[in-house]
Formats: sequence, C-alpha cells, structure tokens
Amino acid sequence: MSIDTFRDLESMTIGLDDTFKFHCDQCGKCCTHREDIILSPMDIFKVAKELKMTPVEFYHEYCVFNIGEHTRMPIVRLASEGKDTHCVLLKNHRCSVHKVKPAVCAMFPLGRYMSFEKDDYNAESIDTSKVKYLLQPPECGDESETHTVREWLSGFDIKLEDEAFVQWQKAISRFSNKFKELEKKQDMLTMMEIWFVVRVSLYLQYDTSKEFLPQFNYNVENLLKLLDDIPKLKRMVRHAG
Repeated sequence: MSIDTFRDLESMTIGLDDTFKFHCDQCGKCCTHREDIILSPMDIFKVAKELKMTPVEFYHEYCVFNIGEHTRMPIVRLASEGKDTHCVLLKNHRCSVHKVKPAVCAMFPLGRYMSFEKDDYNAESIDTSKVKYLLQPPECGDESETHTVREWLSGFDIKLEDEAFVQWQKAISRFSNKFKELEKKQDMLTMMEIWFVVRVSLYLQYDTSKEFLPQFNYNVENLLKLLDDIPKLKRMVRHAG
C-alpha cells in the first residue's frame, strides 16, 4: 500500500464514539453500478444459510471470482446484472437479504481496515486492536440522522471484537505470501488448479447447520498443509474432475 493510500485512509478514519450524519432512504443507489462487492467466507456462509442454500449453490447462482492483483488470492464477488450493473441480490430497489447482507454493505457508509506501522504487516501482528473504521462520502441518502460508529455497527450486529474478520485477515496474509512464492515455481495450469482448490475449500466447504469459525480455521490449516504438497493437490483436482 502506498504512502498516499495510507494518508487517504487516515484522513477518512473515524473513532468508535465519533458521530456522523447519515440516513438511508432505501433508494437502492448504493447497490447499482457495483461490480466490487467482495465477499468473505463468512458473508457467503450467512447469506447461503438465509436463502436455505449450500454455499456451493449460492456461489454458482450469485457470484463471480477473480484473482487479486496484489494478494494473488481468489476473490469472490457478488455478480451484477442489468444496464446499471446492479447487485444481483437487489430486488425492487431493496436488498433481498437485508438481515444478513455482506459486511461491506451492512457497514455503509462506514468501512474498516487493518492499520499497521511500516513493515509490520504479517499474520502474527493481526488482532482486533489493529481494526480501524473510516467514513466514506455517500452519494445517496440524507443527513437527517446522527450516529456514532459504535451504535451503527451494533445496529447491524457487527461485533467490535470481530474474530471472524480478524481470522480472515490473517488468512489473507498467510495465503497471499504462499501464492506469491508458488507463482515463482509453478506453471499457470498448476496455479489454476491451486486457485480452484483454495476457492472451493476456503469459501464454499461449509455446513451451515454448524458454527462457521471452527470450520473456517480447520479449512485454513488443512489448505496451508496441502499447499506444501502440490502433487497431492493435483491428484485431488484430477479425482474431482
């Protein structure tokens, strides 16, 4: 991340008990011209459960993916449709999964990021104390309500001590480093097989009748071991095919 990017984040940062003015008038504008709604495994788990689908079914019906330019991670996004490229979950100008909408949507106009000192970004240094919040300038709604960050988050059941978010950030750091090492050694076909296995195991291999976090942590550790045994991973892909 560049120095300018850090400065931009710092200028937008807002404290937990700081106030901001915003009222959502449910116009649906923030859900249009959107091809950037990135989902975490937790988001997929919650929305799939609400829709009484498996994560795999939800992914195939509502999602697309790409490989992150900087992280080299498989990134899952909500698909868009129509001339205005609105979110595929937007129905009649309303979010069809409002109760469990993805965290990035529920927090709007707030966002969150991990704050680190220079050269201090690594999986071991990630914890809840590094989570910071920022206020994005909204292009919809009005300023008829005043909120604190703390109150706004609680209204959408977003925990300040969000262990799932922290574990996800740790996983991104660990896998990103691994992928960058593998890309130096493996051909593109092998990397495509690796990304396929990681996408399925990290985002989709969950039982929604059970708790999310233990399953997530189990998947992460198993995947990291598997990435140290590429021949085994390739056999798995051939068997699945």
